[in-house]
Amino acid sequence: MVDRLDNCPDEPGPPENGGCAKKQLVVLTDAKLEIKDKVFFKTNSDVIEKKSFALLDNVAAVLQAHPEIAKVRVEGHTDNVGDPAYNKDLSGRRAASVRKYLVGKGVVDARLDSAGFGMERPIAKNDDDAGRSQNRRVEFMIVE
Repeated sequence: MVDRLDNCPDEPGPPENGGCAKKQLVVLTDAKLEIKDKVFFKTNSDVIEKKSFALLDNVAAVLQAHPEIAKVRVEGHTDNVGDPAYNKDLSGRRAASVRKYLVGKGVVDARLDSAGFGMERPIAKNDDDAGRSQNRRVEFMIVE
């Protein structure tokens, strides 16, 4: 596995673990850090649920292992239920909350931006629970 896509470039591990000894919850691509789980928040809140801490710790570890990634934008997205202005604000607060968590785990503040897009960028149809669930997400886009 090439180092630029290796979650753990200083540690031997198989490709199915992102080059790490332990199974990873994050896959590094050229465009983003793809997470294999969702970031969960308390309902109508920007408070991250504890069950997402391991995932976010893995994101922080990958960023720390790759100082050549100069800037990552934490993006918050919602489904189409509710007021569009409220959803955009909520998605922004959630992205900022994730950014703050990562900084607390040692990721340099200047390497992270956050933005909320509300319901503007769906990845699935919003006409059923499954689609709306996919649209409620946090993404980690590599900007520089």
